[in-house]
Amino acid sequence: PQQTAPERGPGTELKKLLAKIGITATPNCKCNARARHMDAMEAQEPGWCERNIDTIVGYLREAAAERKLPFVDMAGRVLVKRAIANARRKGADAGRPPHHD
Repeated sequence: PQQTAPERGPGTELKKLLAKIGITATPNCKCNARARHMDAMEAQEPGWCERNIDTIVGYLREAAAERKLPFVDMAGRVLVKRAIANARRKGADAGRPPHHD
């Protein structure tokens, strides 16, 4: 059985944003596992993804290099921040209080 991770969160939202620009997980990449890890950690420790944004941007940089795609750290940071904001908004919509910094 797979680990039970939330089916929503910043990792899930990041995958959705990447899919919009044609970048999807492949069978041999670490994308799905990393997305699940992001979702699980954010659920356990709200704010985890923001505190670890450099690590997450590093995941994106590594995946881009493996796919021989260009990568700009600033664009990666913007994508991750958007994914976090989208996840928080959806969490608030689901009846959770919105997270404030």
